[in-house]
Amino acid sequence: MLKTIILLTDTVHQQQPLANLLREHNGDLSFCSALRTADLSAIDPNVLSEARLVSFAADVAVPEKFLLKLGYGAYKFYATPTQYPGLPSAPDDSDDDPRCYSVIAQSMTIWPDFKKVVGLETVTIPDGTAPAERERLVFSRLAHLFWGMSHMIAGEVTDLPGVIGSGESQRPTAAMMN
Repeated sequence: MLKTIILLTDTVHQQQPLANLLREHNGDLSFCSALRTADLSAIDPNVLSEARLVSFAADVAVPEKFLLKLGYGAYKFYATPTQYPGLPSAPDDSDDDPRCYSVIAQSMTIWPDFKKVVGLETVTIPDGTAPAERERLVFSRLAHLFWGMSHMIAGEVTDLPGVIGSGESQRPTAAMMN
């Protein structure tokens, strides 16, 4: 039975809103907070078999041993400046001022062939958008993806369904993108 969600975030300010949202879907959940790898290793190992890790906008490497102990998997929510994850960028794309971002929810496993995208949305940045506004737009879309998937994250399912598996090389359809 899923009892605990381990929230790995970039800032401490993100923890409570994410926990509150997940608690709306499963009031019996308890939460562990983490900001770095050391916080993960401080979690009681007895908790892990009934726990799920959710990394939200955090650029922290999760140790393989930790992932193997999780009973309900691990999922990472992140943004990347590319329209089609897994495919090469178009030749005219500029790394300095990307116009299209993908916000992605992806399973975290130690076996690359088993990673899968479980959520995907894109956001196109209007020309002339200031960097701070671009960051706000992308983060808002990432939060929207998390919100839309919160019922599954807080649920009992041990393996969230994928929208794109790691072995799939086809371009996502419009239905997958929205």
